[in-house]
Amino acid sequence: MEASSAVRFASGVALRLVVGGLALMALVPRVHAQSTCEASEHGMRADGSDNLAALTKVLSECAGRTIHIAAGTYTLSPHGFAAGMTVPAGTSIVGDGSQGARRTVLQVAPTGNFQAVFWIRNVSNVAIRGIRIDGTTHESGCARHLDYGHAIYIQSDKGQQSGVDGVELSGNFLHNFNGQSWVTVNATDGSPGIGYNGPINIRNNVFDSQADLVGGCAATGGIGYPVAMVWLHGSDLSPQGVVKNVNVVSNAFNAAYVKGAIAVWSGTDTIAIERNRIGETGLHLPPSSGELGRYAISVYNSAHEQPGLHPNNVRIVDNVITDPVSCGVYVAVGRGLTIVGNRITGQRDRFDGTLPKGAISLNHADSVSDLRDNELANNYIGIASVGSQINMGSNRITPGPGGVAQKIR
Repeated sequence: MEASSAVRFASGVALRLVVGGLALMALVPRVHAQSTCEASEHGMRADGSDNLAALTKVLSECAGRTIHIAAGTYTLSPHGFAAGMTVPAGTSIVGDGSQGARRTVLQVAPTGNFQAVFWIRNVSNVAIRGIRIDGTTHESGCARHLDYGHAIYIQSDKGQQSGVDGVELSGNFLHNFNGQSWVTVNATDGSPGIGYNGPINIRNNVFDSQADLVGGCAATGGIGYPVAMVWLHGSDLSPQGVVKNVNVVSNAFNAAYVKGAIAVWSGTDTIAIERNRIGETGLHLPPSSGELGRYAISVYNSAHEQPGLHPNNVRIVDNVITDPVSCGVYVAVGRGLTIVGNRITGQRDRFDGTLPKGAISLNHADSVSDLRDNELANNYIGIASVGSQINMGSNRITPGPGGVAQKIR
């Protein structure tokens, strides 16, 4: 999707960013009500110079406070592969807005790549709001099995006394990250987990991929290398290490140059995916034969035969999904799913001999407790299901030329 198209697509959420601003402020934990710390007073400059040391300094010196980064473009210049910056507990990072003439921009230079620009690791009550973050053209290292190129990484590690709670990512614009995921929420095996005592809110953001997104493996990695803008993953190896209470709500995803907008894996529970707009998932990646795995929303039991918990209690409600290549919603062995009121148009992948394809595709889903009121138009298959347990209500299905309304096996 080119720049003009991205702006038009994102305009649908721009009004909500303004109207919802006051409501979002109420979500910030009380600790953020302390005095504001101005990043410019700690060395940050929007003059083309490298701000990596200055931003690291302001995060340390203003820990537990609200850090304000004024409008302007701030360059961050890693040298080769770098870990990124850690956000302390109780800290908010707030810009003057992620769009428009007076926006706050953090630009990762082509000198290197961060594993993640920001780490929210084993800490709680953190917010990042009103900032545009642009990825680099430097390689992610994926061809060498390295893991760089994320924007924000939220992680709970084994051996910690407490989990990660009360995180808010809102009103941001994330552009052209080349890692396997852009915003990652990850609870490792044996960790105290994420979201038990305060939700993780990913709201009113724009995720924008364009043709100049380079340096990653989305185009070459095959179905075994999924790439998603939002990635929720708990432990595959045990029931301990769970991601809970994550709300992915009212975001815009321009997903033409990645394989997925939202991926929910094992070790996840009570996930809300609601009122998002997702466009062109994988549509402008190079054409290929066989399984493409280009799913706008996927819910997948990555634990397989291991003891990790199946994805559970996932609500996929009132999303608008246009032109997904393989599936609008793809489920493999998820439990307690609600799929209601979504509008999905333009699904086109017909390679369904191995994996089912469709606007909504259910592959041995343990239980879909509510599948109704979805409007599925101009898709190759409206609803496809293999070996799934479905409580199906009424859906409006109008297949595209040569397509079928349902394919249930």
